[in-house]
Amino acid sequence: MTTYERVHPPPPPPVPDIRVAPRHPVRRPWSTGRVLATVAAALFLLLGVGMLVGGGALRLADSTLRDDAGYVMGSRHTWQSPGYAVRTKSAEIHTDSTTLDLPARLLGTMTATADPVTPNGVFIGVARTADVDRYLRDVAVSTIVDPSDGNGEPTMRFVDGGSPGVAPTDATFWVSSASGRGRQTITWEPTDGEWTLVVMNGEGTTPVSAAVSIGAEVPVLDTLGAVLLIAGLVVVGLSGIGLWLAVRQR
Repeated sequence: MTTYERVHPPPPPPVPDIRVAPRHPVRRPWSTGRVLATVAAALFLLLGVGMLVGGGALRLADSTLRDDAGYVMGSRHTWQSPGYAVRTKSAEIHTDSTTLDLPARLLGTMTATADPVTPNGVFIGVARTADVDRYLRDVAVSTIVDPSDGNGEPTMRFVDGGSPGVAPTDATFWVSSASGRGRQTITWEPTDGEWTLVVMNGEGTTPVSAAVSIGAEVPVLDTLGAVLLIAGLVVVGLSGIGLWLAVRQR
């Protein structure tokens, strides 16, 4: 009887363990152009933010600093003198008839108000400096040399002298003037020349004391604020995109 031996097939060869190592992105060093682009985008981004802040500040000033008449008014200060008048230094305005009338476009109509502190009433007027110099020659007068010192009050320089030849209400050279016992307001258009603002008592008596505020329409304030806001948004948007593209480059 024949005996058969059962032969088992050889086991399959082992499957090699093939593991794919994870691929890490190769970070290349930043080129000079990429660095410059990032810096430029960041600078423009800061510029745009500054424009937004400036535009917002102008719009806020335009809405909060205007009085009921639409003027942007300065702080009220007390003008006083032991003499017969308080005057400003000469304010010089230059225009060129061949170009835009910049003072009128930038300032618009100007205004000044005076509230009397003494019972003598108050006079306020604006005129060309040459006319004011002639009127107040040899008159006891205080001149404002600094509109606001460290305490927020104007600094005066007093020059002693006599009284004016005529009461300020009788003088005819004023471009705009007002007088009375209550608040007095004047308005005028800024034109080419040298101008001086004067505060006196209505009858040209002494001493002089009044609370004075000066302002202007400044019609460009709202427009300039809006332009800065729009330009700031554009600059911030474009620079933000540029900064993102520069940083994300592989």
